[in-house]
Amino acid sequence: MTDGMRAFVEDASGPGFATAVAWRPSPAPDLARVWAAAQRVLPSLRGEQASAAPADALRLGDDDVLRALCDHWARAYPEAGAHYLALRCWGLAIWQPIYLCVIAVHLDAPVPKLSGLAQPVKNGFPSGLRLPAHVPVEGTFAARREVAATELRAFCAAMRRALKPMVSLHDRAADRLQAECVLGALMAVRPHVPLSDADLAAAGEDWLAHLGISGGCGFFAYRARDGTPALALDRKVCCHHFRRHDGEKCSTCPKLSLDARIARLVAEAG
Repeated sequence: MTDGMRAFVEDASGPGFATAVAWRPSPAPDLARVWAAAQRVLPSLRGEQASAAPADALRLGDDDVLRALCDHWARAYPEAGAHYLALRCWGLAIWQPIYLCVIAVHLDAPVPKLSGLAQPVKNGFPSGLRLPAHVPVEGTFAARREVAATELRAFCAAMRRALKPMVSLHDRAADRLQAECVLGALMAVRPHVPLSDADLAAAGEDWLAHLGISGGCGFFAYRARDGTPALALDRKVCCHHFRRHDGEKCSTCPKLSLDARIARLVAEAG
């Protein structure tokens, strides 16, 4: 799991991806293709077609579940402070739809509309996605990317408006964490599509430009232990995970020098 994902979940096999009960395949073939593409990249990123969301699902227009999410993390780590709380809740609220849309575009799946999206919450983690029946958008890569960007701009703007009265979420920090999530999704996609380092960097810049958050995150190059070239997220905002009693700085924490980040990445790769 990359540091890009670590800002949003704890462990891809643990509570960040709590197993939902009775996930059912989508009867709509087009939506089934969306879910299948998502699970090719992240097997635990599960989707379901559903006309009604459970009461504990995070969805726009229902502030109670969003407030409960904020309360959960405020109680769990009061020592981590207001910035940790704001970025934690913001990242958790947006990462799944961002990953879903980026994956759909790059794996040649139709792009879902996010209206009516519900994210069931388990132990403080949005876990899985539910969308009402609809026909996702087919088309060229450019056309699907434009639709995905439009959907994500609207979704993230609305989620930000809902969240800001509850936590101290600053716009620049929110933009940067959103950008980090987008580039993290691209890195997750990379093993499934042919993207050179230059392609990945260009795709990242293009996505961020379409989302209106250019410069919010980038990549830096380094040499792995065996001497091969590698890329990592050049993050621009700290998630403040290290302020938790059980936390530490991520290997790509922007509070570390570039040399320190590279040393950690090399060490983690074994």
